[in-house]
Amino acid sequence: MPLLRPRRARAAAAAALALVAAACSDDDPVSPGPRPGAERSAAEFRRLLVADDAQPFARLYDLGSGQRVDSIGGLPGPVTYLYSAQGRVAAMHFQTRNRVQFLDGGVYLQNDRGVRAAARLLGGVSDSVPLHGNHSGDILTAWFDGSGVARFWREGDLAAGNVTPMLTVNSGAPHHGAAVTLPGGQLVALSAKSATGTGPDGVVVFDLQGRRVDSTRACPNLHGLTTSAAGAAYGCSDGVLLVSAQNGRGVFTKITRADDPRFGSGTVVGRAGAANLLARLTVRGAEVTAATRMLGVVDVAGRTLLPITAPGGDIDWVFDLDYSGRHALMLGRTGNLYVFDMGTRQLTGRLDGFVPPMPTTGTVPTPVFASAEGLVYVSNPTRGEVVEVALTAAGVPTVARRLPVGGTPTRLVVLGVRRGGTVVAADQSP
Repeated sequence: MPLLRPRRARAAAAAALALVAAACSDDDPVSPGPRPGAERSAAEFRRLLVADDAQPFARLYDLGSGQRVDSIGGLPGPVTYLYSAQGRVAAMHFQTRNRVQFLDGGVYLQNDRGVRAAARLLGGVSDSVPLHGNHSGDILTAWFDGSGVARFWREGDLAAGNVTPMLTVNSGAPHHGAAVTLPGGQLVALSAKSATGTGPDGVVVFDLQGRRVDSTRACPNLHGLTTSAAGAAYGCSDGVLLVSAQNGRGVFTKITRADDPRFGSGTVVGRAGAANLLARLTVRGAEVTAATRMLGVVDVAGRTLLPITAPGGDIDWVFDLDYSGRHALMLGRTGNLYVFDMGTRQLTGRLDGFVPPMPTTGTVPTPVFASAEGLVYVSNPTRGEVVEVALTAAGVPTVARRLPVGGTPTRLVVLGVRRGGTVVAADQSP
């Protein structure tokens, strides 16, 4: 992308802000950032996008200063799902409006130098019921329940303003499913609707020309999808199905809990640099107790699911992996935050009373995690805040600061430079 002269850059920034929405009067203007060539904290090139699932707007916060830099209004409705592949572009799903919209967060690396600019709405696509989205490498995937279609975009194409999907694949029938690009970027995996029910029970692998190359039906009651260094992982009622690419073909490997085959998996979480995954282990159809629902490590090499025991029989409310994939994060229904080592499955730290306990009646706004290197962000919907937690290499958490964002924040994504350390500011002159 060619660099603009200062006067033109200011005009372009103003135009981009107008595309997003008129900023609220209490928003900080987007500063020009550090002088060219200056070495600054990576956090100065990092922003947090916060969405309120009850309101049709989102807000953008500078994670160097903690100040709000933009209010993004004029959206089709409340954001129902939010994610990014590599931090440059965020995908926002509007399930009830049948729309996926893309946002350039304005913070990124260009030729290994940090850039700060205004956020931009980039356009989007419409299709029936975009529920979940996934990402692998630099490719984002949106799945549409109402059509059974998956659409794929490269993040760089989106940042350049091209919102036309690089690939569109029809699974064959509408269903609540999921799709993703397999590591390596040459094959994609889509859930397949069961022939006897309304949900999916298998996976079909396609190449980038949309040709079907492999399939399996070995994932009953499929639910949940993530990727890691080992491949894509789907949750099944009898375990986890790992899908990997080898010599242009799909390879399917079932991973089960050797000591208790009753357990399957629902939600699964992975990180690009880590082979093992984190999963919610459940006995499908059983009453939810500490004996029938727990977190677990998907041990890819050992081909088994290894349970994680939470203190006091606490049950997960939400969970995630940290940025490195070395630590499991669990927010219990008690409101306590726990950190576990993914290698040993041992507790490394906890923050009691981190948020109010999970309500047992009425509307339950669900917190969510987002992360950067050494940091974890947790939305606290009942108190209208996002909590920044510093996490040591040993997995010890401490509250670093609280960002008062207001409303009911339930969707988060970290945009920009997610690694730690310092970044040299880009030279914006010609």
